[in-house]
Amino acid sequence: MRTKVLLFVCLFYLSPAFSRAQEASEGQDEQHFRAAQRAEKAGDYDKAAAEYREVLKLHPDVAEIYHNLGLVYYIQSKNDEAIEAFQQALQRKPDLVGSYLFLGMAYLRTNQYEKSIAPLEKFISVQPKELRAYFNLSDAYLELGQGEKAAQVLQKAAELSPDNVEVQYQLGRLYTKLMTDAYRKMAALDPDSARFHQVMGASFEARRDMPHAIVEYKRAVEKAPDEPGEHYSLGNAYWKEGDLPKAEEEFQKELKISPENYLATWKLGNIYLSRQEFEKAQGYLRRALRQKPDLGQAYRDLAKLYLQTNKPELAVSNLTKVVQLDPTEASAHYLLAQCYRKLGRTSEQKSEMELFQRLKKDEEERGKPPDILANGSPDESRDEKMEEMPLAR
Repeated sequence: MRTKVLLFVCLFYLSPAFSRAQEASEGQDEQHFRAAQRAEKAGDYDKAAAEYREVLKLHPDVAEIYHNLGLVYYIQSKNDEAIEAFQQALQRKPDLVGSYLFLGMAYLRTNQYEKSIAPLEKFISVQPKELRAYFNLSDAYLELGQGEKAAQVLQKAAELSPDNVEVQYQLGRLYTKLMTDAYRKMAALDPDSARFHQVMGASFEARRDMPHAIVEYKRAVEKAPDEPGEHYSLGNAYWKEGDLPKAEEEFQKELKISPENYLATWKLGNIYLSRQEFEKAQGYLRRALRQKPDLGQAYRDLAKLYLQTNKPELAVSNLTKVVQLDPTEASAHYLLAQCYRKLGRTSEQKSEMELFQRLKKDEEERGKPPDILANGSPDESRDEKMEEMPLAR
């Protein structure tokens, strides 16, 4: 597949050159040129290279033939030979744009990162929509230890193609590497620091290993008990484990340090809702929404509170806001069906339940755990999708 893509690109860039070469060629040189093309199509790259070399014996100044030869070498991973061929092409024809792309990529393959930058940047200046150039240029900067420039290159690609999956993958790969490098440096500088224990806790939490996450978060709290975010992380691990008394204690400690932490505020409301302490729960949930007006989880928990206190109209109002924030939130449609049942609105109940079943089926087919909730318990899959940590102040 990779070979086919490369051949398509080279034909796209060089189709006028191919035509000119065929028009200018006569006799033996034309035979070698056509033989080279046939060999390329057949995947016989050794023969293709040999035929292009024969053409060059007869026409040593045709830049396009050097380019084609370079592409054949590139496909074969004969990178040194490819570099030489592309250099020869550009010496003869400096505006042969495709040669800049493949020269830069060949330099990257041979770990000549500094040399790869100029040809890749030149190519982008002429062909700014070719994403592969951005990916390779970003890799070059990253290998040179210039992570900020690498990120800037990929951000430009994202601006050009905001819905391209490969662009998002490359961005994720870059930030993951930068994060990993930073964590390794943290470990080397001080493996017993609060921040490093917090990072280790987050790593265990991401793997759903809550017992080990709790151990690390505890160490972080011991090292920096007044640092914003430390008590929240520990409380959140307890909350996910269902140890609500310990979670409550840590969230309260967090709010004394960071009263603006709307996630701690919301989760306290969620805990009190699970205990049916409705007045207390309502106070925290409303406070969380004042801090973060688009916090769907808090609207959802308020709706559950109103449903449990026999106020289905108010529940519908809050669930409508959840659906506005995320129409694919299956649990909101499930709860809406319960509300409409209590209100005697049969057709709307049926419609919401059908939508819930369809969304639940879609989630299961995608391999995502079902998002059903009806009792005020932590809805972990939903929270992981929506949650964001407030900036420490």
